[in-house]
Order: sequence, then C-alpha cells, then structure tokens
Amino acid sequence: MRKITALAVLITVIGTASFASSGPLGDNSNFKVLTKADSKFELIYVSSEEGDVSVTIYDNDGKNISSSTVKDATKFRRTYDFSQLEAGKYSVVVRNEEGIAREEIAHKLTTQKLQTFVAKLPDSKAFKVHVGDFDSKRPVNVKIYNSQNKVIHREAISNTQAFSKVFNLDKVESGDYTVLIENNGELKTFTHTLK
Repeated sequence: MRKITALAVLITVIGTASFASSGPLGDNSNFKVLTKADSKFELIYVSSEEGDVSVTIYDNDGKNISSSTVKDATKFRRTYDFSQLEAGKYSVVVRNEEGIAREEIAHKLTTQKLQTFVAKLPDSKAFKVHVGDFDSKRPVNVKIYNSQNKVIHREAISNTQAFSKVFNLDKVESGDYTVLIENNGELKTFTHTLK
C-alpha cells in the first residue's frame, strides 16, 4: 500500500510540470518526457513494481538513435542530449514487464545567441572585443566605424571557441567609434568615445 501511495504522489507531482509527453505503461508504471533547455529531454520513469526497463529512441525514419536498459528499477531519470541530432520528430519507446509504450517528441534546433561585449582599454585608443558564445561554423565579422559612419577597419575571424582580440586605433582622431560584431546574421553594436 505504501508503494502505491508513493507512486500516486510522485505521478501527481511530476504531472504538474511542463512535459513534452507522457504515457502509461500498464497499471503500475508510468513515464514522462520533459523538454529541457539546450536540446535536452529528460525521461522520468516510476513504477510500483521493480523490474528491468529498456528505453529506445528512434528518429522519424525508424532508425535506432539510442538504446539502454535500467536493471531492477522502480524509478529513474535519464537526460538525453539531442543537440547533435537533426530537428524532427523522435519516438521514445519504453518497455518493461507490463508492456510497451511509445511517445513522440519534437526536437527543434536552437540557435546559439551571439554573446559579446567591447571594452575600451584605459589610457589608450584601443578596444578589446570579447566573444563568448557564437556559431563557430561561421566567421565573426568585426567592423569599426568612425563618427562619420565610415568603416575604418573590418576583419573576419574564424575561431572554434570563445576569444578576445585587441584593436589598436592609435592613429585615429578622437571621437565616437562604433564596433559592429556579426555572426550568422546576428548583430551587436557598441559605441565608445576615444580621446
């Protein structure tokens, strides 16, 4: 009786969260798939009966993407990372001694957001560009404009990880300068005054 009450409470608690899908797996078992950030999905399984549970994930063409078995389980959580998979529909198939249940999930690609900032270096006419998260498959384009909106420097930087770069503008006149940073169609602009 205690196991059934604990199962009912756990199913009620996880049932109030935001899930991609859920499915019954007989009278004593249930599972849910939670959509998480960064192309991850979490499978939560609960049962009042102990037993082996297999989880298999198939793509839209029926190809086996992942397969695992949890031994002697009454409950478990597993996170699956879809970040390297194509966008589309996937089937999560859970099997235990009571039967088989299948749930569909939709994986959408998330685009990386360009994270960058520009700092003016003290006592100089120099900017330091810091680039954190970006689409490393495409170059980071840096353009520097003077106060007349004329490009005074442009550069395409190909890199696979976060980086910083100093742009020395000692030979320019004092004034306002705008640094435009572009990556995969996303733009960030920063304006600083050089004296």
